[in-house]
Amino acid sequence: MANKKYQIFVSSTFRDLADERQDAIRNILDLKHIPAGMELFPASDVDQLEYIKRVIDECDYYLLIIGGRYGSLDEAGISFTEREYDYAIETEKVVIVFVHNNPAAIPVGKSETTQEAIDALNAFREKAMNGRLVRMWNTRQDLEMMVVKALMHAFDDHPKQGWIRGDAAASDELLAQANKALQENASLKEELEKIRAMSEPIVDGLADFDEVFTIRCRVRTGRVNGSPRYAAKNIGATWSDIFVAVAGCLTRPMMDGVITQGIRALAEDWDLEPVYDIRDTDMITIKAQLIALGLISARQAQATQGGIQEFLSLTNKGRNLFLEKRVVKKS
Repeated sequence: MANKKYQIFVSSTFRDLADERQDAIRNILDLKHIPAGMELFPASDVDQLEYIKRVIDECDYYLLIIGGRYGSLDEAGISFTEREYDYAIETEKVVIVFVHNNPAAIPVGKSETTQEAIDALNAFREKAMNGRLVRMWNTRQDLEMMVVKALMHAFDDHPKQGWIRGDAAASDELLAQANKALQENASLKEELEKIRAMSEPIVDGLADFDEVFTIRCRVRTGRVNGSPRYAAKNIGATWSDIFVAVAGCLTRPMMDGVITQGIRALAEDWDLEPVYDIRDTDMITIKAQLIALGLISARQAQATQGGIQEFLSLTNKGRNLFLEKRVVKKS
């Protein structure tokens, strides 16, 4: 819709990237959309991070620029820029990332000087670049053109709800059509759920939730001559324990690696040695068991880095069981 305006949150460290931020904000305005960034909002008595989250919630896209600084830290020692990024990922915003291609070439006055801050910045760079399309920039002029192109592509490839002026709202006829479409959509969703239920595998004699499954893992035991050393370790856990651990990591559709994340969390919860990885065959067995139990589903979809990947997600049955087993009940 031509009259739709998108709101874009611009996130970066402040003083070292002041010019780059202003370029991004100006370009968003030139594209006739709405920029949002913390320098545009007045001081508030609301906790700073909570206020940032409210602003991000109202935005359609999240634009991150990383230069040579890690930024101001919160009480936990994490920069507010990284907190903003984590929340944008958590709330499944469309995230557009621009990372400086050569931090060593950034002037000293715009770079971190302590090793601790440099290490934190490098870790943040690596996290932001992992699993998504990232644009590398060298100069302010390069970045300005990249921002415009990336936003235009995002608007076309990932259109969002946006904002529409009240006087451009739909007529009664269009609203009636929209209401009819919503009703049809609800009916189609109901039919789809029936089809999915019918397509779930039916396997006789599945192991009970209280039965123990032995997970074969590798744990990291230290380093020898600079190289990591690992040791084999078996973890015996009930299917109930395994499901709750994996479900706790399935906050959104994820690939098979979420099963390893769940076992790592389980080992940490039980104060065991940190798990490095688990046997591929055991991962396949866990995935098959949870699918057969109707607790997770596997769907193929387009991955952010391109290509088709299989993603796991909780079913309604799995989500309800996870809540039942995980919540704290009255004694």
